[in-house]
Amino acid sequence: MANQYRLENIFWALGTVAFIAITSYLIGLVAKFLVKLRGFSETEQRKAFWGALFAGPWISGFFIFVAGPTLVSLYYSFTDYKLGKPIEWIGLENYRVLLKGEGTYGGRFKGAMFNSFYYAAIGVPLQIVTSLGMAMLLNREVKGIRLFRTIFYLPVILAGGPAVLLAWRYMFATNGGFVNVSLQRFADSFFLFDYIYRSVVYVVESLNGFYIGMAVRDDPIGPLKYTFPALLGLFLIGPLAFGEWEESKRNRALRIIEILGAILVGVLFSKGLAANPINPVWTYAFGLMAVGIMILNARAEKWSAIRTTQIIALVFIAASLVMTLKAADFNPTKGDAPKYLIALIVAALPLMVPFFGTWTAFTTKLMLAAVGILGVIIFVLLIPGQLDGGRLELIFRYLTFQSAIEQPNNMDYLEEVFPFETISTMWFYGSIILVAAIAALLHERYPKQRKVFLYAAFIFFALIALNSFLDTRRYFQDFANIAEANGKPNYHFARFHEFADEYPENRRVPFWLTNDIWSKPSLVLITMWSSGAGMLIFLAALKGVPRSLYEAAEVDGASGVQKFFKITLPMISPALFYNIVIGVIASLQTFEMVFIIGTTETESSLMSAAFFLYQRTFQQLEIGQGSAASWILVVIIVGLTAMQFRFSKWVHYEA
Repeated sequence: MANQYRLENIFWALGTVAFIAITSYLIGLVAKFLVKLRGFSETEQRKAFWGALFAGPWISGFFIFVAGPTLVSLYYSFTDYKLGKPIEWIGLENYRVLLKGEGTYGGRFKGAMFNSFYYAAIGVPLQIVTSLGMAMLLNREVKGIRLFRTIFYLPVILAGGPAVLLAWRYMFATNGGFVNVSLQRFADSFFLFDYIYRSVVYVVESLNGFYIGMAVRDDPIGPLKYTFPALLGLFLIGPLAFGEWEESKRNRALRIIEILGAILVGVLFSKGLAANPINPVWTYAFGLMAVGIMILNARAEKWSAIRTTQIIALVFIAASLVMTLKAADFNPTKGDAPKYLIALIVAALPLMVPFFGTWTAFTTKLMLAAVGILGVIIFVLLIPGQLDGGRLELIFRYLTFQSAIEQPNNMDYLEEVFPFETISTMWFYGSIILVAAIAALLHERYPKQRKVFLYAAFIFFALIALNSFLDTRRYFQDFANIAEANGKPNYHFARFHEFADEYPENRRVPFWLTNDIWSKPSLVLITMWSSGAGMLIFLAALKGVPRSLYEAAEVDGASGVQKFFKITLPMISPALFYNIVIGVIASLQTFEMVFIIGTTETESSLMSAAFFLYQRTFQQLEIGQGSAASWILVVIIVGLTAMQFRFSKWVHYEA
């Protein structure tokens, strides 16, 4: 029997070698044929053949172990496939469940995405600051500096190890853990540290309680949902409204349009994908997005990008057309098929224009007209669901210092009616884009009108922010009053009030890995501890900053802070950009730490998107839904990375 197994292993090994040799030879022939088609000489053809032949094992391996499983995973994401059961095609159902947060696992995925974005929004900036701080400390020529560099980098080697992560679990123990014991001894010894320590505990617990209130329910924040876009409007429109108008401000307005526009398109697309049936308005929105991208690329004279966008958009529309006809049994007049077909045709028509001749000023005018038409269609289709039934009155109430809450003593109204029968926040985000677009169009041609318009927009967002915040206080107080009148506990934002209403008493210790308030900060602290990789990148960048720049700044009387922001940061901006991109990707793929330090009490509060898809795919064997979760995560990571590269003009590379 043993000899039989050995023979089988030998046959498999020989077969593998033969397969690699044959596929490499075929890949070489294909490369030679392609080079021949392009009219190259016999010598170039031989070079292409031998180059592809030696690269053949890697190329075939890529298609077998990377491209192949990727395409299979994409197919599985549209199916109901559980290991051991037949594969059933269900279309977009997996994506609908996950994006809408429906059911048990849809809710878990939504919570996992909230946790992943927490790690990215909180963990990455803290890790960047820690890495840069350590690099600046080590960028000194003092005795024993190499030893300190080794010590600072050592956590990178140890951080991913299970033994070290298990050690962190013991150190984070609430009673007797090294971290809490050390903090408490410092607090007992130094009264100032005790005050700072308790203040940090208060801030962390309050912010995480607020985060939990936002994450666990569909719309728990009432009028506060309008405060966020209003504050964003103040933050973005304020720099445009005040001070002298420059070309840089127009560029900033265009960046606002691009960034917010891309985010809104992504949100709308995900909502359209989750809708059942899909609203035709999203087809018009997709056409508007594609045309807008083509116009922006034409402005930058990126003609190849225009053609790529055009082809991808038309392929997507063609696939949608086939799916629509298939759903209607290839009867264009059946059911709702006509309105979907009309939407696809209208969205496709402007995309066909650049196929006819070169891009000219007249082409730009036609495409802008198409943008206007598609925008009007979308606006008209959205109005019946957003601005009728008195919804628009909410804006006028906030502009005139009135409350938008009509029934403050009715719990059903506060929980069910107000969150879902008021105007969508999308209109406020869209208004920021509109203000930036009008400011960019007015530019220096109409300076007085531009200034008045931006001042009015700033006042508008200020009033919305102030009064929506005041209305939020009324909203929360109404819940408390109703709970007190009924003699029942108030569960609305209860975790936030539990910590925000009372300053921590003396000898208070964090419950690191035993509750949902401190579990994510625990993981962020471990991430900060292992910031040595980023530190190494920053240290190399700091070594490359010319000393002459600091000497010139000292001659001009620059302070240390000025030298840091005017010299150090711009000169190390490529390293900073690299660490941000890698940090965001790593945070959204957080897995090992969640897998090892997570407990039954903190599983849901620590669960990341990567850990969710691992559970659904490899533990619960739900291959279809796990594949859908992985593709959603891929789209988010690629989108965020592309945006970071698109808006990286602040990075200064040496000529």
